[in-house]
Amino acid sequence: MNIPRQFYGMNYLSRIFDNFQDGETMECPKLAYNVIEDVTAKPLPLESTSALSLNAGRISSFFQEVATDRLCALDGLAVCRGEHLVFAKYRPPYSAETPHITNSTCKTLVAIAVMFAISEHRLLEEDTVLSFFPEYETLLTPKNVKQMTVFHLLTMTSCSKCNEIASVTEKDWVKAFLLTDCQYEPGSRFIYNSMNTYMLAAILTKVTGMSLTEYLKERFFVPLGINHVKWELCPKGIERGGWGLHISLEGMLKIGLFLANDGAYGDRQLIHPSFIRKMKETNITQEADSLSTGYGYQLWHLPHGLYMLSGMYGQHVVIDEKHKLIVATNAHNDKLFPDSALVSKIITFMTDESLYRPAKTLQEKVAYMCLMQQADAFEQGLSLMQYSNKIPFSAYRFVQKKQHAAHTARLLELLNTFEEKKLHVDQATFKLFPYMLQGMYQCPPFHVTDISFWLSEQKLKLCFHKEKMKKDSSGIQEKIIMEAGLNEYFHQKIKIGEEEKIIAVKSYSAVDEDGHDVVFIEIVFPDSGFSRIIKLFLLEERIGIECMEYPDMRGIIEQVLYGETVLAGTKIDLTDKLPQSIRVFLEHKVEPRLNGYFR
Repeated sequence: MNIPRQFYGMNYLSRIFDNFQDGETMECPKLAYNVIEDVTAKPLPLESTSALSLNAGRISSFFQEVATDRLCALDGLAVCRGEHLVFAKYRPPYSAETPHITNSTCKTLVAIAVMFAISEHRLLEEDTVLSFFPEYETLLTPKNVKQMTVFHLLTMTSCSKCNEIASVTEKDWVKAFLLTDCQYEPGSRFIYNSMNTYMLAAILTKVTGMSLTEYLKERFFVPLGINHVKWELCPKGIERGGWGLHISLEGMLKIGLFLANDGAYGDRQLIHPSFIRKMKETNITQEADSLSTGYGYQLWHLPHGLYMLSGMYGQHVVIDEKHKLIVATNAHNDKLFPDSALVSKIITFMTDESLYRPAKTLQEKVAYMCLMQQADAFEQGLSLMQYSNKIPFSAYRFVQKKQHAAHTARLLELLNTFEEKKLHVDQATFKLFPYMLQGMYQCPPFHVTDISFWLSEQKLKLCFHKEKMKKDSSGIQEKIIMEAGLNEYFHQKIKIGEEEKIIAVKSYSAVDEDGHDVVFIEIVFPDSGFSRIIKLFLLEERIGIECMEYPDMRGIIEQVLYGETVLAGTKIDLTDKLPQSIRVFLEHKVEPRLNGYFR
């Protein structure tokens, strides 16, 4: 089976079978960050839809559509027109205080930093990559590597064979990149590869004598008033470039504003407009079967003159310069690239001319009030499935809170079944953490054999016991203790290997299609957007256990192997489909179905 181009550059996918092994071979190196916490924040001023000549009713219907569509899996939504904010809201457990990772949206910010450096005569687009790192050039350096330029990195046309696998297997990523040959001659093919952007970050560190974050601080973050920024570092202390930036939705909007205004923000022109305009030019044209129509300097072009910063699982900033409208999203769907239900809905929304025709004055004011109440409901974690602007918000919230109280009472009743008991997994184990976490952050597997339960102060306390290792002479089981809120998230820290991670845990209940009561334990890693859900089915004489994770690892693997993910406008239809045996293997590993009993 030939590996499609989508497979290149996805470290967690390239290590699929490593991730699904049951050994303890993985490590969890402690992450290091460059952080900005001392910038004076400058919030975008809130403005009503009537003042911005927008239709609140149309925004409200769009909000409800994307917030309730499981394919979108929305975690946060922000909208602004010009430098005025309509709203920026997160659903629990996400918030502006703990910024969501933006994945590949930060590639565009690296390109902005490159344009600053070019404007300051620190480098040129035609400079060869090796000219910045002559220490890695030898007599055996391949011809294609010698030809590779900054331009090729910016446009994803380096054709390097070195992809994100190096971020897991290598300590010196620059060396790995430059000692690896190219698949094709640089400039001849578009192959999306995050290591291209990492190399840009490494070049900027070399030519400026400072970190990428530090370089951008006075030039970009300070004038835009963006604070609470952190960027993950490689083992050599260089920003990862193509991923690893944590920034708020409002910060994402401001990056879009900077681009839409050709490098201006507020009353300041921060860089000559020509450099940003060059970034936005189409260098790679894509075919019509893709939502993306082209690619510039680390920017995706979309139909109707829109363009986008895009990160996997739904981290997007979509820009409409014509109407000066910008939409930013955080999500946890299973889409790797721009082609997704979420992006399609955003395009439809932003290009709907009715959006730019406000209702009559009184009607618009009422619709705007309903929109703000809807946004608040989303932020409070209330369901928008039942929301309608025809229902007074006070009545809607009353019904929601009444339902919440009833669900909590029912949950407490069910949890009495588990109180002070220890559930043992029968003849098997399951993994506590998402496979995505293992693939991207080398998180070691934690094989659970037993779970202990206690109720305390309106929280469910859980102790997950790890499978005893055969070579463990101490006889002490490793364990992880966490607390789950009842129908709401409870934030806490746990230690995984050498890394301390923030998690948000919630317990809730439901009834399955066969009428069995089900208790859910949802463990969310807000920094990364990954989550693991453990479902406990209360059967007559046993407990059924089923695990799920979001984004869905199985769905992503199938997209890649089946060629359903569109990249560079090309759909690849593999003749050899994924064997049924591998399908069953993946399903059993990612979503195991097990039995348990109380000891």
